[in-house]
Amino acid sequence: MRKKAPPHCPSPEEFVRSVRTACLENDLIPVGSRVVSGVSGGPDSMALLHVLHELSGEFKLGITVAHLDHGLRRGSAADAAFVRNAARRLGLPFRGAHTDVQKLATRRKCSVEEAGRLARYSFFHRTARAAGAGVVAVGHNRDDQAETMLMRLLRGASASGLGGIAPKRRLDDPLALRPGKPGPVSLVRPLLDLSRAEIEGYLAARRVRPRRDPTNRNTGFLRNKIRHELIPLLERKYNPQLRALLARTARTLQEEDGLLESVAVASLLRIAVAQRAGIALDAPGLNGLPLPVRRRVLRLAAVKAGAVLNRLTRAHLDALVRLAMAEEGETHIPGAVARRAGARLVIG
Repeated sequence: MRKKAPPHCPSPEEFVRSVRTACLENDLIPVGSRVVSGVSGGPDSMALLHVLHELSGEFKLGITVAHLDHGLRRGSAADAAFVRNAARRLGLPFRGAHTDVQKLATRRKCSVEEAGRLARYSFFHRTARAAGAGVVAVGHNRDDQAETMLMRLLRGASASGLGGIAPKRRLDDPLALRPGKPGPVSLVRPLLDLSRAEIEGYLAARRVRPRRDPTNRNTGFLRNKIRHELIPLLERKYNPQLRALLARTARTLQEEDGLLESVAVASLLRIAVAQRAGIALDAPGLNGLPLPVRRRVLRLAAVKAGAVLNRLTRAHLDALVRLAMAEEGETHIPGAVARRAGARLVIG
């Protein structure tokens, strides 16, 4: 039996050109930007930091290195010191902080993984504000994209959710009690089209030694179980190019989702009537829309009226669809209530 050929790893110069192309094609980092680079010390974030530093002259970047100590394991303080030293060697400013993610998970009644994500993005947002930065860059890669898509498929997700990780999105502080100062911060992922193997190749070529988080081997976490068990099984038994295939599929779903979202936004503007408290929709106009667009219009309207986006489920949206088709009634959704009043569906 022929041995499987090892994956091709680009030269470090090719790697940098790939990141440059991704930044330009997706408008990730405008020339002259101040950028916060989120660095855990692991391979992905260390590669991101060094490639941004290589591109900083051409893109005229001002880079701040940011590290959050989650306080979840022994050695986390050493990770922070490692990242601080990496920033110092590159001549870049460093901002670090410590948080108790376990306590946050208990307070928010969520998983430790989710609490860590909330804490990181809150810290990155605050750091960007303090540094006057409009961009936060993180090191998600093509393998992360494949894992995310499979994870959401197993948990149940819409086409929007199956689109996985976007190369660019707006970043708000997920732990803020009230909106922050005006001026958006973008969260960007310049390594999203590159594989984990390519990242490791770049680090080896540049003689950069990252830290290795032992919790990434713990298959008690769903993502790690998918990474170390499910994907290798599927690649071995069904398709050795699975990760690249899933990443391409995710990108296609993102593009189609963007088109559908733009149709929904235009439809909402056409049938919505703003109120002092909440938002009203013309029910006949809403009911005349195709069902997938109708659900999206209702989601957009509900969020504008105060509903909690990450708690809105398909069941809530279907309940709103049924209410819009009824002559009267009301239904409760997370953070809001909807009522059918005459020819209008009022959410507030």
